[in-house]
Formats: sequence, structure tokens, C-alpha cells
Amino acid sequence: MDLEYHNFHWRKGYFYGYERKREIYPELWKSLKSIHITVITGTRRVGKTTIMKQMIDELIKEGDDRYSILYFSFDEEQPPIRELMREYEARLGVDILESKQRHYVFLDEIQKLDGWQEQIKYFYDSYDNLKFTVSGSASLFIRQGIRESLAGRVKEFHMGPLSFREYLVFTDKDYMLEKTGMFEKNLEAEFDRYLKRQYIEVLNEDDDGVRDYVRSIIEKVVFIDIPLIFSIENPHLLMKIVDIVASEPGMLMDYSSIAGAIGNGESISRVRVSRYVHHLQDAYLLKLGYNYSESGMVSERKMKKAYLANTSLSMIARKEPDMGKMAEQCFFTVDTVRFFWRTPRKDEVDIIMETDDGPIPVEVKYQGSIGKGDFKGLMQFMRKYGVKRGILISKNIRDTVETEYGTIEIIPAWSFSLEV
Repeated sequence: MDLEYHNFHWRKGYFYGYERKREIYPELWKSLKSIHITVITGTRRVGKTTIMKQMIDELIKEGDDRYSILYFSFDEEQPPIRELMREYEARLGVDILESKQRHYVFLDEIQKLDGWQEQIKYFYDSYDNLKFTVSGSASLFIRQGIRESLAGRVKEFHMGPLSFREYLVFTDKDYMLEKTGMFEKNLEAEFDRYLKRQYIEVLNEDDDGVRDYVRSIIEKVVFIDIPLIFSIENPHLLMKIVDIVASEPGMLMDYSSIAGAIGNGESISRVRVSRYVHHLQDAYLLKLGYNYSESGMVSERKMKKAYLANTSLSMIARKEPDMGKMAEQCFFTVDTVRFFWRTPRKDEVDIIMETDDGPIPVEVKYQGSIGKGDFKGLMQFMRKYGVKRGILISKNIRDTVETEYGTIEIIPAWSFSLEV
């Protein structure tokens, strides 16, 4: 294996030079000082490799020896970790076990190495001076038993696409955040643009460029990553499910109807569709939402909604995206959001936020005018659960409305996006 090919930082004076950092970076940097294996998960192209190389740069700038840092990507070849470490020790001319120096090992795309968890567990348990940071796709921990075998040894971080604040930083528009009141129209326009561009590499692409880019991400996950983990009879059916959800973000999941839509004459079982949907969910391509109930177990069994994991992914839809639906999807796919609310009478609230003070209903009305009817679902939820606060997300309106059940805050989408 060619270690120099993976470790340009061994060259005197070399730095990878990625200056702008994601919001998660401080937490990851802090984790380098802990004894646990740092695990970075996320779908393709969210910046896992870049953030590892930023950490390498900072270690060197903080005074660590360049040669005490090993980086290896398993993307092209998958040598056993023991063989990798043996080759590294041969290059160093040092037995790491007997060395008092701390060594940092960054292993990228590690999910491609069979049995990686047991291999890394051996070094973690045997070497006090080795600090491992590993990255991989969301499938990293899907296999049964992996989390259990590494219990107490790992600290996991999930990287998603850009937040709106990060989007502004990476497009050199973060100056607007200093005086948001002076730039409300600009921020409104940028939020529209952000909904389609949540990956760094497409910030300057037109819509067609974004569409091609995200389709390539999805196809690699569907046809390469998921089949690597699961027994998939027909990956093309996975792709059909993705296309359906992309065309209708927030659709109610009816596995029987989906089976009929993707079958194309073939008999597809409801159970098989359910299994495929959960594979897509495990791979962070799809997010399921659950109908709110004060009993979480009941919520899990009730009706579900489906969204692709971020709004950029929905650009693969053949029709022009509905910006209102994309705004709803943007807020529902925040990591902490799990629930919507819908009754048999079809009273509905898009998002139920869980807080220490109880649930907060959030309705997305991404439009320039708000009427009384737009408050109906919020008021019904507030009445049923005795909640005194609701939020309505608008396109550009900011107001407060007092109702018989409590206060409803109307907040522009760009502003709410900076808060969550």
C-alpha cells in the first residue's frame, strides 16, 4: 500500500488548507483529546474527509509531529488494520506500543473494510497511545451487534448537509447575520436558494447542475452502499421509492400503494416495500416522521410521513419543486424533529417540536400572506393538549397573534432556520 499517497501532510510545510469549518468542527476537535474512538457518520459528500484533514492540519499547527498522524482511506483498497499499522510502524522505525508519543490514526470510508469493528477494538484495548478517528457512511453501524461490540469505546458524530447559517458562511454572505434587520429581503432570497443547495460543491451550480449532482449521490448510495450491507433483490426498486418521495415530500406512507406504483407488472409485497423504506432510512437518504401521541410507543405504530433527508435531494424530482413543501421538508429533517400531527378529521400540524416544557406545534405556510384558516391546525392541537404556544413559519411575515388557546408566533422561514 502507498502510504505517501494518503499522507501528503508528511511533506515538510504541507497543509491541506481547508479554511472554512463546519459548525460541528469544535466538537470533533475536542473529541481528539478523549480516549474514545471518534466516529463520524453521514451520507456521501457532506464533508467527512475534509473535516478529518482540517483536524490533521490543526494538530500539526498545535505542535504535533507530522509523522505521528496517519490517514488512510479504504475507498480503493481495504488492507486489514493490523497490516496498515505494521506498514506505518515500519515507515516510522518505531514500535508504537513501546513509544510514549501519542499517535493519531484517521481511517476514512471504514465501512468498506469487513470486520473493521473487531480489528479496531483490538488496537483500542491494547494501545493506550493510539487515538482513532474513523468516518464512514450512515451504514457504518447498521450491522447487528456493531454498536454492542464497541459499547463504551466510541463517541459518534453525525454530519448532515449545510445549515442555513453555514450556507451563508460558505457563500461569503455571513455579514448579513450581524444586522439581520437590514438584510431581511436578501436573507429571504438566500433562503430560497439555500433550499436547493445544501452541499458545498453545488453552491454555485444552476438547478440542472444541482439535480445531476444529487442524483449521482443517491445512485451511489442506492446501487453501491446499501447492497454492500443488505441483501437487495432489486436496487432499482429502491431508486423508484426515492423518486416517489422526492416528487411528494411529506407524503403519507402507504406501503401497498407504493408496491403497486413501483411494481411495473411485478408483484411486490408490502413487507418488501417496508423493508426497502427502512434501508433507505438507515442510509440517511430518507427520514420517516411519526404521528404525535403523548405515548411514544403509540406514535411509532401510527401513520408515517416520508421525506428525503434534505431538500437538495428532492431536486431529483422531474417536476419543478414546490418551495412550500421544500420549506416544510427543511424544518422536518432537522435532527431533533420526529413528529407531525394528524387526526381522523384531518386536522394537521406539520411539525411537533419536543421541548423540556412540552410539545410546540409548528406549521409551515411558506407564503406572503396569512389568513385565519392557516391557524386552524395549530389551534386544534393547542386546544387538545393544553399548549399555550404555537409557531407559524411564513415566507416573510413576522407577527404575534393571540388566540383563545394561546399565543401563535409568526416567524419568517429564514429567521426560524437560524434558530433551530
